[in-house]
Amino acid sequence: MSNYTIIAEIEEIPSGERKRIEIDGRRISIFNIDNTYYAINDTCPHKRTAPLIRGKLDGIGIKCPNHGYRFDLETGECNIDSAFNTKVYPIRVEGNSILIDLD
Repeated sequence: MSNYTIIAEIEEIPSGERKRIEIDGRRISIFNIDNTYYAINDTCPHKRTAPLIRGKLDGIGIKCPNHGYRFDLETGECNIDSAFNTKVYPIRVEGNSILIDLD
């Protein structure tokens, strides 16, 4: 079952930008790449300390700022080892609102 929640308005995260949110005890990074939004757990699962919000974008991926592990923003897959795959969240836009499904 989907449970979409409004997290931002589109003008808050223009194309090429990012924003971290905290919701239900989770820190999640939202990225806008060419007007497509992606949501991923903000903490790198490798050492559980680095915030992915500070990472470098690499196509449709984000590289951890500490050790360079790359996470696919669509799937959460890690390029180093599947043991480090992380959670991504469905996201959609309705009107001017950006919504996330936390289920």
